[in-house]
Amino acid sequence: MHLNADGLMNTSLTERGGLPLLAAWLAGASVCAVFALIACFALPVVFSAQGGQIFSWVWRPDTHEFGILPMIVGSLLLSVSALLLSWPLAVGVACAIQDGGKKRLFGCTVAGIVRFMTTIPTVVYGFAAVFLLVPVVREAAGKGSGLCWLSAALMLALLILPTMVLVMDSAMRTKERNVRITAAALGFTRSQTLACLVLPASRRWLLTAAILGFGRAAGDTLLPLMLTGNAPHVPESLFGSLRTLTAHMGLVTATEVGGPAYNSLFVAGGLLLLTSACVSLALRKLASESGEQLPEPPALWRRYAPSALRPLSIVSGAIVASAIVCLLGFLLYRGLPTLEPSLLFGDTPPLRALLGTLPVWDGIWPACAGTFCLIMTTMLLAIGPGIGCGIYLAEYASPFMKRLFGVIMDILAGIPSIVMGIFGFTLILFLHRLGVAGASPGILLAGGCLALLVLPSLVVTTRTALEGLPASLRLTGFALGLTHSQIVRHILVPQASRGILGGIMLAMGRAAEDTAVILLTGVVANAGLPSGLAVRFEALPFFIYYTAAQYQTPEELERGFGASLTLLLLSGGLLLAAWWLYARYQRRKDACSLREGVSA
Repeated sequence: MHLNADGLMNTSLTERGGLPLLAAWLAGASVCAVFALIACFALPVVFSAQGGQIFSWVWRPDTHEFGILPMIVGSLLLSVSALLLSWPLAVGVACAIQDGGKKRLFGCTVAGIVRFMTTIPTVVYGFAAVFLLVPVVREAAGKGSGLCWLSAALMLALLILPTMVLVMDSAMRTKERNVRITAAALGFTRSQTLACLVLPASRRWLLTAAILGFGRAAGDTLLPLMLTGNAPHVPESLFGSLRTLTAHMGLVTATEVGGPAYNSLFVAGGLLLLTSACVSLALRKLASESGEQLPEPPALWRRYAPSALRPLSIVSGAIVASAIVCLLGFLLYRGLPTLEPSLLFGDTPPLRALLGTLPVWDGIWPACAGTFCLIMTTMLLAIGPGIGCGIYLAEYASPFMKRLFGVIMDILAGIPSIVMGIFGFTLILFLHRLGVAGASPGILLAGGCLALLVLPSLVVTTRTALEGLPASLRLTGFALGLTHSQIVRHILVPQASRGILGGIMLAMGRAAEDTAVILLTGVVANAGLPSGLAVRFEALPFFIYYTAAQYQTPEELERGFGASLTLLLLSGGLLLAAWWLYARYQRRKDACSLREGVSA
């Protein structure tokens, strides 16, 4: 600190945050850039003569009809149906985890399966469904291809379920601790406690989980793209084909260059961006009101819910476990035999393939190398702003700034992957209009867009790790005569390093498995090893998606199964490492808190 000319004390830039403050504003500016750039391309289309044509019911480019209303309806139908299928199952699974307790096998097994589900990449869900679920649906319908509303809704319900279960489980654990003494005094059984006390007290969090699940379903791209059939009309039945806004965006960028069909891409992206922002703000509003008193549940609920709760939890847990066991067993059955050097290098000698002296035409090594380069680029761009913003919010920000950047991070976390891909796509167009030479899709563009996607998780994990440290660490630093910045740099960040590293692992897992972003920012098939940051590249998620749609021989299909298992092992390993680091950090934090309490 120092005195200004008037003798008043000022706080130096370092003591206000310095680089963390800069990182926080950089993160905030990134969100504003996403909204501004997409609006810059979407609003002129909406308010032009073409706007009325886009908001119509017919999509037939051959007759110059470009209506996207069927895609909007398709998105709503698919998202709502997936939510209706998944939300009751999520409630049942959350109750199974709670009712099972730590010492019961069923609850622990279901909890482990739910956590494992978070490690499964979306493209792996879609790839397995194309060859496992779609034939079953085709046989049930007795006609068609099996690529329909029902197939996509079933897999989308499975995809969004772990997100909702984790939200419900966290809320129910907190509520259960609060009512434990009351339940014991009333002589309630475990089921009565859950049904009559915990679930009614968790109603807002159950609604929060539903809104979060709807946003996740509405923003998904790969499952609608791979499983719905993508016919641009409103389906007449569950076995009919439909097209969502996210799938429409992926298809248009692959087939159109310029014109009204091309312009519909930006309108669809703007609609999805507004939807995600509204969902994020609604979730934040619900969370802020979670402490309000809620009315008592009705008498019929109190009478019948406890007896129905256990069957619901058992059935829900069994359904989810069976689905995951079937999916994983199918992938292992088809993928394990392919896990050998030829999967990576084909007929190319491994050493020459690794050195890049010979191309690999029938192996997944170029896709693996492209994925590795993409992860490294993403983390190099995201780690500084993400950790810096988290440090600023935990240690330097005022209450107002914490609320402001909390809203910004919530909105950024809710932006669908395909919309972030559209941002990268429009950024290249914008740079071309400015006459910037060399602006082209590639690893740098894809890594930048993925960095924005993983930024919220880095910010949240860093902030949580720092705020969870014992207060005695800060007091010790001040007692040693250190400034606040020195305490943060030399004491707090090293102590929170395991939690921060866990967030980095989570971000790497997200970067490794995301497909929608790279669809629009430079990924292609058969690009070979990466030769630069501004050239087209291969990646494992796209290789899997492309194989499911375009494979020509059984050998190509087997490579697709091998690539799916490889990507699952990669993303699962990163997430397991993150959980392990977080568990070690949590034990260390609890030990510090215990020592602090004993000394007090």
